[in-house]
Amino acid sequence: MLDHDQIDTFAREEILSAWADAIAAVSPHLPGGQSMPVDRIGLARRIAQRLGCTAERVHEVVGAADG
Repeated sequence: MLDHDQIDTFAREEILSAWADAIAAVSPHLPGGQSMPVDRIGLARRIAQRLGCTAERVHEVVGAADG
């Protein structure tokens, strides 16, 4: 059975993977290939809905990974 830290690590990896996939999918359609804050809000909401977490959690994980 997984402990709390392992579950958290797995969830973070799932969020980061979903984020990378989403950015790769939309980048060709964005001006300059860069997402704007409004784009990131929508992406976070879609990822959160798909993974069963909050958009704030997605922003927290992605923000921590970006520095």
